[in-house]
This record gives sequence, structure tokens and C-alpha cells, in this order.
Amino acid sequence: MRVIKVLTLDAYAKVHSRAASSLKIWRTVVKAVAWRNFNDVRATFASADKVRLPSGRSVFIFNIAGNEFRLITAIHFTPKNPKQGRVYVRELMTHAEYDKNEWKEKH
Repeated sequence: MRVIKVLTLDAYAKVHSRAASSLKIWRTVVKAVAWRNFNDVRATFASADKVRLPSGRSVFIFNIAGNEFRLITAIHFTPKNPKQGRVYVRELMTHAEYDKNEWKEKH
């Protein structure tokens, strides 16, 4: 998969140093996989969630740094050629910020 907005991940890692090593591992893993669908995502990251937003779009949530942070992404699967899939980094937030659900209106 291709990770879009790697610089955003790097910026998050600087702001949230406790998440830096986990974000690096997440990025390495994601670059090496070829997901066709959400079941493939779950096979790689068992705690990943798919959330349908009020807009009707779906985002994919990953637990980062032992469940301390949430990484919100959009994934564009390409089932016929999964290596061309893209994972768009949307936002990183603490678990407490995530639980407020205010982020759902922004995405």
C-alpha cells in the first residue's frame, strides 16, 4: 500500500513523541501489505475499526502506542491490483480526543 501524507505522520511523531516509534512501525507494515478490503486490514491489525461518518464516507481507525492514540485514515482499495492501494493519513489524536466524537464532523 502507498501511504499518502507521510510528512503528516512525521509531524505527528514530533508533536506526540510517545507515538513516534509506533507510527514508524505502522508505516513500515502498511507499506509492505497489499490490502484488497477491510478483512485484509483486520488480518494485519486486529484492532482496526471501520467507522461510517455522518457524510456517508468510511474511515479506518488504528490504535497507536498501546491504544493511547488513534490514527484516522481513509483507505482506497484496488482489489484487482492491491499494491496500488492508498492509505491517506487524516488525523492522529489521543484516545480522549477521539472519544469526544467531534472529529467525525471534520472528515
